[in-house]
Amino acid sequence: MTSREINRKDYEKLSEWASEYEKVKEREAKRPLLVKVFYSEEYRMLAIKNILFAVMWLFIGGAFALFLRSQAGLTSSGIPVVVAPQYYFQSMTNHVMDMIFGSVFSTVFAVSFYMIPALNGSRLVKWPKIANAGLWIAVLGLFMMNLGGVKNQYLFTFLNPLQASPTWYIGYAIMVVGEWMEMISVLGTSFLGRIPGRLIPTSVGFIVMDMIMMALANISVFLDTMWSLMSPIGGLGINIFGVPNAEIWKGLFWFADHPLVYFAPYTLTGAIIAIAPLYAKRPVYSVRFTRWLIPVLFVLGASVYVHHLVDDPWPLILRDIFAQTSTALIGIPFAALWMLFFITLGDPRKLKWDAGLAFIFAAAVWNIIGGIQAEPTQPTPSVDPTVHNTLWLPSHFHIMLALYSVGGLLGVLYVVGPELWGRKWYSEKLGWIHFWGWQGGMGLLVTAFAIAGFYGAIRREVAWPAFYEVYYQMAMIGGWLAGFATIVFAYNLILTLLYGEKIKETDLPMWAVQVIALERYGMRREGYNEDEMPLALPADGMIRQVVQTEGSSGGTTRVGIVEGSNGSVKSLRAEPKVDANNEGLKGTSWKPDKV
Repeated sequence: MTSREINRKDYEKLSEWASEYEKVKEREAKRPLLVKVFYSEEYRMLAIKNILFAVMWLFIGGAFALFLRSQAGLTSSGIPVVVAPQYYFQSMTNHVMDMIFGSVFSTVFAVSFYMIPALNGSRLVKWPKIANAGLWIAVLGLFMMNLGGVKNQYLFTFLNPLQASPTWYIGYAIMVVGEWMEMISVLGTSFLGRIPGRLIPTSVGFIVMDMIMMALANISVFLDTMWSLMSPIGGLGINIFGVPNAEIWKGLFWFADHPLVYFAPYTLTGAIIAIAPLYAKRPVYSVRFTRWLIPVLFVLGASVYVHHLVDDPWPLILRDIFAQTSTALIGIPFAALWMLFFITLGDPRKLKWDAGLAFIFAAAVWNIIGGIQAEPTQPTPSVDPTVHNTLWLPSHFHIMLALYSVGGLLGVLYVVGPELWGRKWYSEKLGWIHFWGWQGGMGLLVTAFAIAGFYGAIRREVAWPAFYEVYYQMAMIGGWLAGFATIVFAYNLILTLLYGEKIKETDLPMWAVQVIALERYGMRREGYNEDEMPLALPADGMIRQVVQTEGSSGGTTRVGIVEGSNGSVKSLRAEPKVDANNEGLKGTSWKPDKV
C-alpha cells in the first residue's frame, strides 16, 4: 500500500487547536478543585463530572427499585412490608425519573463530551459555561421532581383528578432547560471540530443526530409541562389554561417525548461503531451503509409513538398510519446495524474478550431479544392496549433500558475509561463480576416479568393474585443481584481512580487515534475521496507545533514539526500496515524523517 502523508492544512489545524487547548489547561490548573466541581472547560473533567452524577443517580434510582422489588417480592397483598402503597407508587415514579434522566442521560452527555473532542482532534468544548450550567440545572430539576412526595405516583396514571406535586412540574421544566443547554454545547462542540469539506466521524454523526432529535422532542414536553403547571392540576392556583385534560398531557408528552427511549441507544450506537473495529482490528464492514443508518434512524425514531396513543382519538394519519408503520419499520435499521456489528467482529473465538466487549456484545444480543419481544405486539392496535397493561411491557423496557442501553454504556466506559481518567481498571476480575452480576440479575428480572405478563399479570399494581407472586419473588432476587453488581462496579471505579496503574498520557486518546485510522482505511477501500474523509490524527497521539514545511509529493505537503528536546525539525508520513491477506488494519505507522 502506498504511503500517505498528513495534509499540511489539517496538521496546522490540529496545531491551532492544541494551542487553544493548552490555554484551557492553564486556566484549569489555576482553579481550585471546588471551583472545578461547579465549572470546568476541560473536556475530560466535564465528562467525569457527568459520569459521577450518573453513578450517583444509578444508586438513588436503584434504591427506589429495590424498595419496589422487595415490597412486591415479600407480599402479594399490598400490606406494607417495606413501603406503604402510596410510597410504593412514589418510588416507582422516582425510580424511572432517576434512572432515565439521571443515570442514563448523564452517561450519554459524558460519552458525548469525551468522544467528540477526542475523535475530531480538537479536545475543545464549545460554550463550556452553558454545558456546566446545564448540568447543574438538570440536577436541580431532577432533585425537585424527587421531592414531590406521594403525589408523584401520578406519572403512572394519566387520569384526572390525580395530580403531581407542583415541584414535579417545575422540576421537569427546569430539567428540560438544563438538558437543552447541554445538548446545545454538544452540538457546538461537534461543529467546533469540523473542517469544511470533510465528513465528521461516523460515531460523531450518530451523536449529533441524537442531540437534534431529543432537543426537538423536548419542545412539546416543555410546553406540556408548562400547560399542566398553569392549569388546575398544577397546584399553584394559576388556572390560565382552564380545565385539566389528561389526554392533552398524555398526548403531548408521548407524541414527541417517546424519542427519549432512543436517546441512549443512538449515542450508544455511535460509540459501538467506534469501538467494535478496535476489537476486530479492521474497519466496520461498510462505512457508507452505516452512515446511511443515521437519517433512517432519525426519521423512524422521532415518529415511534403509536403504542402510547393507539387507543386515543388522534388523527388517523398520525396514529394508525405514520406512527404505526414507523413502529413496525424501526426494527429494520436496528437489524442492519447488528448485522454490520457481528460481521465486523467476525469469529467471537478470535476476539480478545474483556468486560467492555462483553457488555457491548451482550447489549447487542439483548436489543435483538427486546425487539423480537416488542415487534409483534406494539405496532398492532388490537393487541397493544392490552399488552401495555401487563408485566410484559416492563420486561421489554428493562431489556431495552437496563440490559441494552445501560449495559452497553457500561461497556463503553470500560473501554474508553482508562484514558479518560488516566488509569487502568484496578481489577479485571471485579469487572467480570460486575458483568455477570448485572446480566444474571437483570436477565432474571426481565424473564420473570415476561412470563408473568404472558399469563396476564397487570402492572402498576400493589396487590395481585397469589399465583403471580413467584414471578415477583424471582424479580426481587434478580434486582438485588444487579444491585450488588452495581456496588462492585462502584468499588472498582473508586479503587481505579485512587490506585489504578497510571497509563502513558498522550495528547489524543489512543483509542480515538485508532478509531479514526480504521475509519479512514475503510472509507478509502469504499472509494471515498481523500479530501472528504475525517481529519487524520497523529498515530502516536501527540500533536507537535508546526514550525516549517518542505516540498510536496503527490499533491500532499509534508509538515515540519518540533520533535525532541534539541528542537530538531522532522516531517511525518503515514503508512497503514495491513495483514498479509489484506483483511484488516494492523496499525498505522507514522514515521518521522529528518528534514
